Amino acid sequence: MNLLYRICRKGAYLYYKLFFKFEIEGFDQIDWSQNYVVCGNHLNLQDPFVIGGLLPISTRFMAKKELFKHRIVAAFLTKIGVFPVDRDANDLKAIKLALGILKNGESLGLFPEGTRNKGFEPLEVKAGMSMLAIKTKTPVLAITIDSFYKFRKPLRVVFHSPIDLSQYYDQKLSSDEFESISKSILDLIYSDMKYYKPENVPKK
Repeated sequence: MNLLYRICRKGAYLYYKLFFKFEIEGFDQIDWSQNYVVCGNHLNLQDPFVIGGLLPISTRFMAKKELFKHRIVAAFLTKIGVFPVDRDANDLKAIKLALGILKNGESLGLFPEGTRNKGFEPLEVKAGMSMLAIKTKTPVLAITIDSFYKFRKPLRVVFHSPIDLSQYYDQKLSSDEFESISKSILDLIYSDMKYYKPENVPKK
């Protein structure tokens, strides 16, 4: 981790600790000497900061290329290890970089739905998450973010037990099979909601 990354990580953690009722589950069961494909549900623009603020290991996040249009923002994101991906194309450059990150022993962070989900059911998921994990023989760390992000209200983050996909290593899988594996992981993430439910939508 470079200095800027460490500062941002610590700052994010302190911010959410101070301004929300932070609830963290499953953190102590994780082997933090291992690298992971880190994935979570995407409810809010703050999600990467929540996850990044909690992870004690260097994690490089994929982000939509549109965030890199502004020079200053692009420079900041690049400095903390974020890299762009074109969500509307088969971005081979981003895929190659992601594979290299994992093979180098770093963790990769991504949101498999590819965009923010404004509803309560999982969106369509792409094959990429499971493909990257299986190709590099890296376990998946699924994280549930459970919150409406309201001041002093609960912000619950659940670290699920790492998912071992070794049964698929060295197999020739189709795109549909990769998507099915990714979908099962996303379903797990959405199955553990306590606060983020239709009946709990805050009144405006």
